[in-house]
Amino acid sequence: MTILTRERLSGTSVHIHRGDTGHAKPFLLRRDGDHFITTYDPKRADVDTAAVLTRALLSSEGVSVSEVILEGHAPALTDLYHAASKLLLNVEITRGKRITKPVVKVDIQDPIQATYYVPEKWDLLDALDRLPSAFADARPKAARHLKLIEQAKKDSDGKIDRALDVMARLILETDDPDSVYNEILRLFDQDRT
Repeated sequence: MTILTRERLSGTSVHIHRGDTGHAKPFLLRRDGDHFITTYDPKRADVDTAAVLTRALLSSEGVSVSEVILEGHAPALTDLYHAASKLLLNVEITRGKRITKPVVKVDIQDPIQATYYVPEKWDLLDALDRLPSAFADARPKAARHLKLIEQAKKDSDGKIDRALDVMARLILETDDPDSVYNEILRLFDQDRT
């Protein structure tokens, strides 16, 4: 299996705006240079739905989303979405009684699909602080390897940050760190010859 595809190496950002789409659809997606813009109609969809559908649509077209950036939203919500997107997590502000504290839940059939659930009235800054431990509880193997990569970034003084960021995203996308490392090493061996 080839992990290092062109689409994975060139992850793109998605900027999400609240506005009136003026169309029959509750949200519109368009390319703008090297990133995508989603505009959603808050009367017909919420930001959670717009973000999930945008990521799903782009993924179905082979586009790897490296980050989600909310435009014109509260700073705490924007920061939460951005941090969660870096871990390939969707965010859902829940209104039910089943979620009593922020938690990451992983789809049993597809362990790469995960959502960070935050109760509706929860302090979003606190939810942001809890995100790393909630992620580590849900995906311990990926979290362990991400910590190793963060340490490698510190040790390399920024010289290979881009390559390490790609490696972290590949581990998140595949949930198979050994295959990622093997392919990277194979790539370096080919480059050496």
